Amino acid sequence: MADHLPVDDGTPVIVLEDSANALEILKSGAGGVLPRSATIAELLLALDAVARGFAILPRDVRSGDIALDRIPDSASPYLRDYALTAREREVLRLLAEGASNKVIARRLGISFHTAKFHVASIAAKLDATGRTDAVAQAVRLGLIML
Repeated sequence: MADHLPVDDGTPVIVLEDSANALEILKSGAGGVLPRSATIAELLLALDAVARGFAILPRDVRSGDIALDRIPDSASPYLRDYALTAREREVLRLLAEGASNKVIARRLGISFHTAKFHVASIAAKLDATGRTDAVAQAVRLGLIML
């Protein structure tokens, strides 16, 4: 299916396909991949997100063996820009819970300054203006669920 994607003319493309092929499909130029069982509402939300520049992957791709921090170098620069380290994903989950940098530091056994660095790194990678926006961007990208 990925062999038949249209030339990139700016039109958002969502492919309904099995999760096993999701990264290959994204590398082929699609903006997103949804399971064949996706509802109309999910498809409309995905199309809107892709039109805004986000990449869409099925949930089991993000939480399974293929994580966003392991996207190959051959993947689009857009996807690599959002790659979070395992520690950044832990910090992001705590941010989503409303934890302060002090609480994040205590819960993860790291210094306050290291926690602050991770928060800033997450915000930069997600092109967010702050903590709350980082969580909102992560939700939009499907990196976390609230």
